[in-house]
Parts: sequence; C-alpha cells; structure tokens
Amino acid sequence: MENKSTLYINTIKYLKPSQIFYRLFNRLKRELYKRKLLSINEPPELTIEEGFNYIIPELDFNKDYLDRFDIDGIMTNNFTFINLSNQVDLSNAWNNKELQHLWRYNLHYFEYLFSLAYEFSKGNEQKKYYDKYRELIAKWIDNNPFPFGDGWHPYTISLRITNWISTYQIFKESISLDKDFDEKLKTSLYLQYKYLQGNLEKDVLGNHYFENIKALIVGSIFFKDTGVKNNFKKELLKQLEEQILDDGMHFELSPMYHKIILEDLLKISYWLKDDEIYNHLIKYIQKMIDVTYSFENNFGKTPAFNDSADEVSKDFKCLLEASNKHFKLNPERRSSFEKSGFYIIEDKTKKLIFDTGDICPSYLPAHGHCDALSFELSMGGSPFIINSGTYRYESGEWRDLFRSTKAHNTVSISDKEQSQFWGSFRVAKRIKKVSRAQFRYKNIEFYAGSYDTHFGAQHKRVIGYINDDKIIVLDYVNHVNDRIKSYLHFVPGTNVDIDENIAHAVKGEESIKLTPLGVSKVEIEEGWYSDQFNVKEGNQHLILHKDRTSKYFGYLIDFSTNKTEIIESKNEVKLISDRDLVIKFEELGDFL
Repeated sequence: MENKSTLYINTIKYLKPSQIFYRLFNRLKRELYKRKLLSINEPPELTIEEGFNYIIPELDFNKDYLDRFDIDGIMTNNFTFINLSNQVDLSNAWNNKELQHLWRYNLHYFEYLFSLAYEFSKGNEQKKYYDKYRELIAKWIDNNPFPFGDGWHPYTISLRITNWISTYQIFKESISLDKDFDEKLKTSLYLQYKYLQGNLEKDVLGNHYFENIKALIVGSIFFKDTGVKNNFKKELLKQLEEQILDDGMHFELSPMYHKIILEDLLKISYWLKDDEIYNHLIKYIQKMIDVTYSFENNFGKTPAFNDSADEVSKDFKCLLEASNKHFKLNPERRSSFEKSGFYIIEDKTKKLIFDTGDICPSYLPAHGHCDALSFELSMGGSPFIINSGTYRYESGEWRDLFRSTKAHNTVSISDKEQSQFWGSFRVAKRIKKVSRAQFRYKNIEFYAGSYDTHFGAQHKRVIGYINDDKIIVLDYVNHVNDRIKSYLHFVPGTNVDIDENIAHAVKGEESIKLTPLGVSKVEIEEGWYSDQFNVKEGNQHLILHKDRTSKYFGYLIDFSTNKTEIIESKNEVKLISDRDLVIKFEELGDFL
C-alpha cells in the first residue's frame, strides 16, 4: 500500500474543483456557526401548510418496512437498526461514540416515527403513541444543541426533517392541542431547514446531495417557501440529468442506492404532482423502475454490486406498487444496460447479472468495490453464486475485506486489488479503459467487458449463454505469472466439492457442475457473506488458478446432468455434448 500522501493525491485529483472548494467552505461556515459568528434568524411567526398529504402508505406504511422497527422496543428506548439493538438513554445517546457510527446516524434519521404514526393512525391507544412521538422529538431537540454533533450533519438533517414533516400530518390534531410542543417542533424544524440551505453537501454530491434537495423541497412546501421550492426544483432537474444515466441506473452503480434514490423521486413527484415539472419526473421514474424490476424480479435479494445490502432501501415490490398506484407506471423488463454496464441473462430457471461497468463516478468513489467483471447468479428465484456483500461502513479489516477483489466473483492479478480503495469511502488509483460489448458468435449470445487495473494489467471477460443448460465464462489477462486467480463465492448453505478437478455445488434442489478451462488447480476455501449490515455468515468459495501455459482460462457452468466432453488447446476450446461447439479465443478477443 502506498503512503497516505500519495493516496490522498491520487484520490483528490479525481474530484471536481467545486468539491474541494465546498469541503473547505462548509467546514469554515460550520465553525463560524459554532462560534456564533453566524446565526439563523427565526421569523416572528411561522406559518405552515396544514392540509398537505406527505405520506405514501405503500412506502411509509409498508409492512416489511415497519417490521424493521420493534414498536415495543421503541416504547422503552430499545432501538434496533442495521441488525444491532441498543437500550439507550435519550439524554446522551445521540453522540455516544460507544455506539456504532452508522447506528447513531439511524437514531438521528427518525424513520422509526412511521411505526408510531402507523399505530396512532389505527385509533387505539393514541395518547400512548403520541406521548412517545413527542418525547422522542423533544429529547432530540433538548440534547442536540445547534449546530453540534452528528445531528447537525446535513445528511442526518435531510432525513430527519423529511420524516418529522411526513409524520406531522398524522399527529397534527394532537400537536395543535399541545401548544408548547407545537412551537418547539416548528422552531426546531425551521432552524434545521435553514441551516441545511446554507450547508448543502456540494462537497460530496451524489445521493447525499439528492437527499438535501428532497428535504428542502418538502421543507419549502411545509413552510410555504415558494422561492426555495422553485430554486430546488431547478436543482432537482439538474441532478436527475447527472445522476440518472441514460439507461435508468443511478450513477453510483449500487442497486441499493438506486432504490433509495427511486424512493426519493417517488416522494418528490407525489409532493409535486400539481407542479409543471411533474411530467419530467415521471420519465425518470419509468427508467428507474425498469432497472429495479429487471435486476430484482425473481432474483431473491438486492444484487451485491458496490455497496449494497438488504433491509436498507425499501423492497423493490413496494416501490413498484407505489409507482403503479400513484403514477400509473409499470416496469418493462430489459436485459442490457449499456451506460451503466450491466447485462442480464435470464430464462425460466435462472438469472445472471454481469457487471462490466466502472467502479464509480470519477468524483464520487464512496461506495465503490473491486467488483469489475463480477457476476451474480440466482436459481429458482434464490441466490446461488454471490458477491460477498457489504458488512459495514467503518474503516478497518472487515470493510477492506468486503470491498476487495477476492470478495467478488472476478479475477485477481498478482494478489493486487483492481483499484486502490482505502479508508471507509475512498478510492485512489482506479480501473481505467473500461469497455463492453454484446454480440452473437456462432448463434450464441455473448456479453463482454474489459478494463485495465490501476497497476496496468488488462483483464477481459466474456460470458456466453450457450443454451438453457450451459453458460461459459472465459477470462484473458495480459500478465504472465502464477498468481492469476478466479474466485467464485457461493451462498451460505451450499455444499461444494471437487471430483477429478470438476466442482459440484449443491444447495437444496439446485445444483451446478463447474468444469475449469485453462486452469492448473482448483481449491475450496472458507469465507464470509453478508447480505445485511452487521450480519455475516460463513460460506465456501472456489479459487481457480490459471495455468501459465493457457492464454484464456475460465469455466463452464453446467446446469444439467448430461455429460459434456471438453477438449482444450492453446487457441480454442471444443465442447462436445448434444451438439459440438468450437470457440476460438482470438475471434472472441476481437469483440473487445
């Protein structure tokens, strides 16, 4: 690993000049606020939009979503977020460094208010749920003085004021009878709303800045602030044009963050349904639901490319339900996403998603993994071959492991990473010369990708869908050494064994046979898989060592029990089964 100075230089050089400016400018402003050299003036009277409907029941009251929050635990200040439970004292928990940082952020988000709002809306024991709602908000206000601590980070403000405003409509009759709390709540909301306007995350951009925009739009509706509303509608359209690629994928290339931004867009569009920009927003929703449906329908989980995990974003089904009910939109299944670099191979029994895209937007590496040319495979609607996932965000051994090349179903060269990730969210030198192609060869659909590692090695991969029974994966690396390895990770509970150099993987009723090509050795090792934050399970993975004498190497994935004879030579591979197939490596290389 290079020294920190070099890593910083190779990270910063990819940033926009404006990001560097706002990083310094925002720090200066926050310090001025802390020293009371800057302040926010409250208007003599706060007027709010009383009759507005902010809640989308299909999203905010979705059963699976509400089940994340144990209502009995909330009533006793025992909160469970990201699979960690903590009994806390609300007078000191907000910035307690003994609690995991992301967990504390979730405490500041106040998503759990929707559970209280839902129980209150059913009409039973309303006083109990209102009193808890009031207590939680009052405790935050009393113990998070302006502008200190995590609670005044623009991101936590963005989620919190959206959730406070959205749930306000459910409790507003009780709040209106509670004059002191009513004033306290509105005053705090206004202070957070105004502070956010002056401390936007233009140094980070991406999904953080999008959350800022969403919060200011809902805040401007709540406070009848037409000027701010009009300004951030324009900014919203600019960010949609930049962040949503032509194929509909969010540009951070994380299926999880894609769904988070889709939910944001659904809510903004719902709030602005009578606005002139509504029809522009609908077009983006359509493209985004096409992506989500194509990725997740009959796949069994959130695909693990870049930072992605289940139980963070909403389930894709409720996003599609809201899209249909409120916008009359239905998704279309697609198999090629050329701009983001994802290809989908799907038939009645299986689904494979192949990532040929870049690691991240050049100026926003926070959620990038070393997963170039990796794929995931689902069988019978359940995960089978999986990338290792995202275990946690805190820097250290586990963060590094789950971002690493060997944690993904791709190729490792010289035991080095594809890109130089470091810290929690940084990438210095990264892959380059990324390209992709989709083509037919001998009446077989092939999908191909290529990139150069940060240290100059080239890796090409082609995946061919031969028929319902067979998929072939071939790799080319321009380095000649004995440390070129291909990894394949299996979902926990899969039994993997090797018989005469052929690997067999079985889970329940699903099984595959994997025949190596151009490989000198196949090993089984134990590893880790994480499908949710702070949850990891042991699993098995294969390591296929490239034969030094082979130009191409890879494997045949066979879903049948039929025997396939494989004859390898330096320049081609011949498959003999129900029909003979000869694949000439040089002909495949021409497509990249």
